[in-house]
Amino acid sequence: MNEILQECYQNKLPVLFSGADLAITFQTFLLKVSAHEVVLENRVKPRWINQIMHSKQWSLQARMTRFSSDTVYTDGANFVFVIKENSMIEETRQSERFSFTADECVICEILNPYDGETRLSKTVMDMSATGLSLRTTFDSMLFKPDTVLPEIRVRIDGELYSQTAGRIVYTRQILDLSGQLRRQVGIKFEGR
Repeated sequence: MNEILQECYQNKLPVLFSGADLAITFQTFLLKVSAHEVVLENRVKPRWINQIMHSKQWSLQARMTRFSSDTVYTDGANFVFVIKENSMIEETRQSERFSFTADECVICEILNPYDGETRLSKTVMDMSATGLSLRTTFDSMLFKPDTVLPEIRVRIDGELYSQTAGRIVYTRQILDLSGQLRRQVGIKFEGR
C-alpha cells in the first residue's frame, strides 16, 4: 500500500481527494508520506472547504488504488489524510494503467452512438489494456454510465493506436490541477 503512495510522492503524480458527501473530487499532490498519514496539497477552493471538513469519510485515489479514512485534519495550510491499517478499500486496476498529461497529445475520438455520424475528440487522462478515462468540460447524455460507444479510436501524436468499442462505467466531476472544473469519464473497452 505504501509503495503506491511513495511512487506518487516521488514522481509527483497527481492523486484524487474527496469527502463522502461531496459531488466533486479534487486533483492534488502528495507533499509528504509516512507510515500512518499523508499530507495533501490544499487545492480545495474556499467554497468547498467547509463541506470537506464536515465530511465523516474521505477518500484518496493514488494511481488505481483507493483509500478510505475517517480522519482528515489540516496542518494550517494543507490536509493530512490519516491512513489506518485497513484503509485500502479498493484496487480498481485490472491491468497496468498509464497516465498522460494534457500536453502529451493522447486523444480519444468517439463516434456518437445517437446519430452515428458525429465524432467527438477528448483528451485521454489514463489508459490500460482494458479501458481509459477521458477529460471533458461538459456533462452530456453521451457520458452517462452504461452508454455503449460503438467506435472509439485512440490516437497518440496523431497516429492511430487502437480502435474498439466501449461502455461508459463512471463519470465524476473533478477540480483539476489548473483549477478548472472538468468531468472524468471512465470507459471499459468491450470484449476485453
